[in-house]
Amino acid sequence: MIKNLSTTDKVQDDAIVTSGLFQDGASSITSFFTSSTQYTNTGDYNVDIYRYNPANNASASIQFGLAYGHVEGSGSLGVTGATGDRTTAAVFGQFNQLINPPQTQRFVFSANTTSKEFYALSFNRARMRDKIEPGGWELHLSGSKGIVKLKDDSSDFPAGTSNARNFSPEYNVVSGTIAAGTAEAATTNSDSGSYGNFYPSLGIILLNPLRIDGHFIGAESTVRTSNNDSRNARKLYNAISGGAYFQAKREEEVASRHFFVRATAGDFNGTTNETFYTESVEGIKETIGGLATDPRVYITTVGLYNDEEELIAIAKLSQPILKTTSREALIKVKLDF
Repeated sequence: MIKNLSTTDKVQDDAIVTSGLFQDGASSITSFFTSSTQYTNTGDYNVDIYRYNPANNASASIQFGLAYGHVEGSGSLGVTGATGDRTTAAVFGQFNQLINPPQTQRFVFSANTTSKEFYALSFNRARMRDKIEPGGWELHLSGSKGIVKLKDDSSDFPAGTSNARNFSPEYNVVSGTIAAGTAEAATTNSDSGSYGNFYPSLGIILLNPLRIDGHFIGAESTVRTSNNDSRNARKLYNAISGGAYFQAKREEEVASRHFFVRATAGDFNGTTNETFYTESVEGIKETIGGLATDPRVYITTVGLYNDEEELIAIAKLSQPILKTTSREALIKVKLDF
């Protein structure tokens, strides 16, 4: 028997669900690994970071990627007349085209409005799903001058910055912790600018090398020499690995549809089960005597059909529900998508 559902039988609600961003559903990790094979082959472009060591753990998967971009190609091989792909210029152009509006050739890190470089930390879409939760990440960087703890300023400025970008909102990266809040404003350092920018819908954290360098000395600092294979992304990896803490959560909107299937007193009192019938001498099926006046059946399955009466979903009940002419049943079917 098929029963049409009315609009009052169907309800939809949306919920925001957060979960750990890293492998195995972890919301924070303290150990970081790279692949020697990947670093040898494409390490001049980016460095992939793992939670587990891919050399001895077959289930290890990439958690996020690190890259360094410079508009003039500094920190990578290649200039006019020299061999090299100027990989940092390629990285800069890719992120610039993705984030900034047309005709933009520089990045803005608060007071630093003409930055020619950045460090990029990016998650792929499958891992972050809808977006990274604003206010839900905290990254520690270790350097020769100690550890700096970074987060975004969404708790202080929920709407984000007023900068025009291809994707919004844009938040400033500031020092502080999730538990204690923001330690300083994005404009505290007027010379080098803020620590960076955060784009939750893109899964990208851009860090400002000029500001980050303030925590490092010597070989730890960003190298901006022309036609030089500096592999600055590796320096950022060392800082993250030394900081030994990265917390992040992903956020997604889950739409749920609820279907209320009402088996009223006069409905669903029959079955195709052969034990419900007897067969007369003429070969005509008849309901067993006692069940004809007092039918007793059990509901075990609910099927949902479209307007063309095509079965599109089926659900099994955890246990059969007794149905008679004096018993009604209400079954709720929930679909998440």
